[in-house]
Amino acid sequence: MRKVEKTNRAVLVWMKLGLLLIFLQIIIGGVTRLTGSGLSITKWEVVTGAIPPLSDSAWDKEFEAYQQTPQFQKINRDFTLSEFKFIYFWEYFHRLWARMMGFVFVFPLMVFLWKGWIPRNVLKRLIVVFVLAGLAAIFGWIMVASGLSERPWVNAYKLSIHLALALLVLGYLLWTYLLTRFPLSGIVRKRSTYILLVMISAQIFLGALMSGMKAALIYPTFPDYDGKWIPAVLTSLSNWSVDNLVYYDKSAFAPALVQFAHRNLAYVLIFSLLYVIFREKWVWKRKGMGWPLAMLIILLIIQIILGVSILVNSIGSIPVASGVLHQAVGILILCSALYLHYFNIDSTDALVGDQVTR
Repeated sequence: MRKVEKTNRAVLVWMKLGLLLIFLQIIIGGVTRLTGSGLSITKWEVVTGAIPPLSDSAWDKEFEAYQQTPQFQKINRDFTLSEFKFIYFWEYFHRLWARMMGFVFVFPLMVFLWKGWIPRNVLKRLIVVFVLAGLAAIFGWIMVASGLSERPWVNAYKLSIHLALALLVLGYLLWTYLLTRFPLSGIVRKRSTYILLVMISAQIFLGALMSGMKAALIYPTFPDYDGKWIPAVLTSLSNWSVDNLVYYDKSAFAPALVQFAHRNLAYVLIFSLLYVIFREKWVWKRKGMGWPLAMLIILLIIQIILGVSILVNSIGSIPVASGVLHQAVGILILCSALYLHYFNIDSTDALVGDQVTR
């Protein structure tokens, strides 16, 4: 059994706070995306951008910059200054929250390092978290920049990668917390929950593509696709081209393909979860993992209901509140699956113990 360095309890509280802040940041990002607010701020100013417009002239300057974007010229030409302030708020709040998280992460880390409260193996993982967070921030600007030149919205693929990086930060920090709070030794994790975790991650990525492409607007019917069981646009071989995937806003092919994949992967997930429950039920009982499994089932049921509700109500526009809640539940499902996977092991005596100091 390997020796595990002890971690101060304050570090664990700090990690849990970080998980909450990242979760809320992703939710704020979802509101920003669904309200079309992401392109309202046309510059990436890390320091000076922390201060919003404080005068009428400053607001006029920001509004004039926004009026040069394709989004304003092609979609929001009738926007008033008041309407612009609404979408500006969400993008500004999204960026402000990111800055605040930087302070919450960096300064306590410096204190913990000075006091020697963070073991070396945990520090290495925290460095990875910081690197991933930096990549997510950089790609966030790359995503925004994609909607400031030609298209009147951000590129759906870049948006999905940005979300994937954010979830990678959240997932890696959660895994680091579990490793620190519940150290395990001599573990062999089972494949069943690993496959489930991969499918949930893929489903969330497809959901991001759904949002970025506004794919729910293509076929707002359930369980069929405008009376057909396979979208008509997918049955024609001539539509299967790279151009239709790249220029997804000029053809219904890519949005229909993403919606079709998103729906059917949901069905696969349901049956896969039932399989895991049946196959591993003795493991859950032995390890006392019944409550997180029950939580995963409940969240999945809620997610299905939300998904169908959003789909059939996406007539002309996607419901913002339901869409944000759908994303939030998806993140909780991912975290629940990650938690289950961490403890879904073959070794019965793998738990080293509570290696925490006060």
